[in-house]
Amino acid sequence: MALRSNAGSALALVTESGAKSRAGYEGKRVLNTSTGTDTAKAGLTRIKMALYGVANLPTSIVGLPIALYIPAFYSQNLGLSLATVGALIALSRLTDVFTDPAIGIASDRWQTRIGRRKPWMLMGMPLMLLSLWMLFVPKSAFAAGVWQLFGGQTVTNLYLFVWISALYLSFTLVDLPYRAWGAELSSDYDERSRVTGWREAFGYGGTLMALAIPLIMALFLGKPGADNALFAIAVVVVFLLPVLMAPALIWVREQAGPTTQPDRTVSWKRGLKIVWSNGPYRRLVISLLFLVAAVSMTATLSFFFVNVVMEQPFDRYALFILAYYLSSSLAIPVWFSISRRIGKHKTVVLGIVWLSLWSAFIPLLGPDQFWLFFLIMLLKGSAVGALVFLPASMAADVIDLDTLRTGEQRTGLYFSLWGMINKAAVALGVLIATSSVAWFGFDPTIPDNTAGAKMSVAIMYSIGPAILACVALPLLWKYPLSKQRQERMRAHIERRDTRRLLAETAAST
Repeated sequence: MALRSNAGSALALVTESGAKSRAGYEGKRVLNTSTGTDTAKAGLTRIKMALYGVANLPTSIVGLPIALYIPAFYSQNLGLSLATVGALIALSRLTDVFTDPAIGIASDRWQTRIGRRKPWMLMGMPLMLLSLWMLFVPKSAFAAGVWQLFGGQTVTNLYLFVWISALYLSFTLVDLPYRAWGAELSSDYDERSRVTGWREAFGYGGTLMALAIPLIMALFLGKPGADNALFAIAVVVVFLLPVLMAPALIWVREQAGPTTQPDRTVSWKRGLKIVWSNGPYRRLVISLLFLVAAVSMTATLSFFFVNVVMEQPFDRYALFILAYYLSSSLAIPVWFSISRRIGKHKTVVLGIVWLSLWSAFIPLLGPDQFWLFFLIMLLKGSAVGALVFLPASMAADVIDLDTLRTGEQRTGLYFSLWGMINKAAVALGVLIATSSVAWFGFDPTIPDNTAGAKMSVAIMYSIGPAILACVALPLLWKYPLSKQRQERMRAHIERRDTRRLLAETAAST
């Protein structure tokens, strides 16, 4: 009887402790006495998901203009070589090899009163605001004054390299812990997709704002062009970043850290080897490299294709690109519904096939067929949501496999490699797009490009990205983690954690 009484007391303590240690997780928790599993009966509230997700909006405003407008602005307006601009953007990613794993590991290990992820986000926000302004508004008096403090006088290749590198570093500080935080908000297979869906929906909201702002500047304020677009985007982000980040940082609490203390003797190199030994994760990040590079190529050449090949003005381009990403945003619920029926990895495969199908028609179109091109791109754009938000949800599932094997929670380390591959893929897409069309003689600064140069833009805008995306097909089709397997892994992890907590509680009484 005494033994049963002590066990019952320990069980109550574990149940209470489990609820408190998962303060960020909303809803009732029940300890299954037959299995020892602590399961969530109700998930995160929509308010918590929305507050977490809305923080993604301002950073998402920043990302797309780097591909859409920075190459055109620095080559056409500031006189830098298009191929050089692409190369500098790619080179700025080299620092991620060191910064991403270091910050990922540190955010896994550094326990503070406000959590493991939030301190890094707070440190990165000021750097993001400064580097964003310097990169997007280099002709402003403020940017000129700051650059003079570093001994610079004019906008050069060095200026571009320094500030885009600083901006990417700030992304690492803010976005990497933010995504790791989101992966830990829920352990449920479908709810993770909902958390990711909220985040990516607001991310697409930011993307649409990044596209709508230049359209407003061109049509309603009479200020078209990449320079005016970048200025307006910078002003909006400087205002929204602190305003929309604050609610999540204040009211959405992080999950408690792992019950097992992480091995602090593991170096970042050893940590990366551990992560890379995770077979499903390895498949996923290789697929991510090709998918993101494909999307980045399309984004980089979109302005040149519409403006030079289709011979359309800037305001029509702004309208087109807004509609393109709006279609991808509206299609997200459809892809999410499909993923619940056939699984996430097969849904991504379906998205790749859909994107490739519509890409095949684009090089056949001429300037007098803009509205047919517009319709085809709406259909193609609807696939982008499947290629963006579902792999991020799959990454959270893969981390459970490592937790099951090791007993440690290395979400930050996993998402550091994820972020590093993602940013490298964006840079790779920009590099491939800009260098390939330049090799075929395309020059955005001259009024008349040859037919061959224009065709190279058309092919690298459509067919090239489709081929890259298709490389991921065999990797994703044989992806081994299904919903059923993920649920079994979570059950094992919960039972193990519960037994450990029971043992620790019994030893302390």
